[in-house]
Amino acid sequence: MTAPEELLEAAEAAASLAADYVRGLDRTALQREYKNDSHDIVTTHDRACEEIIVRELARRVPGARVIGEEGGERPGAGADGGASDSEITFYVDPIDGTSNFAAGLPLFCVSIGVAVDGELVAGVVDAPVLGEVISAADGPVRLNGVEVAGRPTLAAKDALVLTGYPGYRAYRELPELSAAHGRRLSDGVSAVRHLGSAALELAYVALGRADATLLPSINAWDVAAGFHLVQSAGGSLRTWPGTTGQGRPVQEQPAYVACTGPERLAVLDEMMDEVQAARDERVA
Repeated sequence: MTAPEELLEAAEAAASLAADYVRGLDRTALQREYKNDSHDIVTTHDRACEEIIVRELARRVPGARVIGEEGGERPGAGADGGASDSEITFYVDPIDGTSNFAAGLPLFCVSIGVAVDGELVAGVVDAPVLGEVISAADGPVRLNGVEVAGRPTLAAKDALVLTGYPGYRAYRELPELSAAHGRRLSDGVSAVRHLGSAALELAYVALGRADATLLPSINAWDVAAGFHLVQSAGGSLRTWPGTTGQGRPVQEQPAYVACTGPERLAVLDEMMDEVQAARDERVA
């Protein structure tokens, strides 16, 4: 069994290599492609960064499984050359916030979360242009190697919430509920900001720069590192399974509300309760 701190060192090293690659790019004229539509873009550099990360992880933690945004699931190779039965999984988002990255905004990051037998044990969020590395294993959260103390969640009237909800996909799935939630959210908390990167939003909540973050739909590679950071900082996390995450680990459940402290913001939890109820009703 590899210790969480060793797994974190592997993740940090892989993220650092990808961050170095990104810092060396001319980001003034990046070419973009579309996965599903203009709201879901990718660049050749997302793929290049993932390959850099996968190679380094394979070198440092042979046999580990990798689940990446661009390459999907990659089972590790065992000593005999066949598939490994390793309990270690790295969740990799090579560039979270690709739209920001492609536009020249610095709000993007490399995100790598680590799970053992489905339980998160380490995570790193590396923001290359901002020069910030937020990480944790089985100890406190560190910002560029310096421990960061947690703080309580402020009351809703004073709370800053980071989220892109309700956004394009939410309006397509549940238009009336999303519209109602947009009004409720703006009235229910002090301020709402959308960074365009779920991993950064979670990392900032872990650092106490915001009180909470939430989304109704997400992928494991976007949030695995951030979920671990929030919990390592003494924050609180709730997830909802949607229609696909029942019985899955928290990082593989699509809806969440994360708060910087143990105190919860009821308005956010209630909104995700309503999203889950609406989804249950649609599939009933």
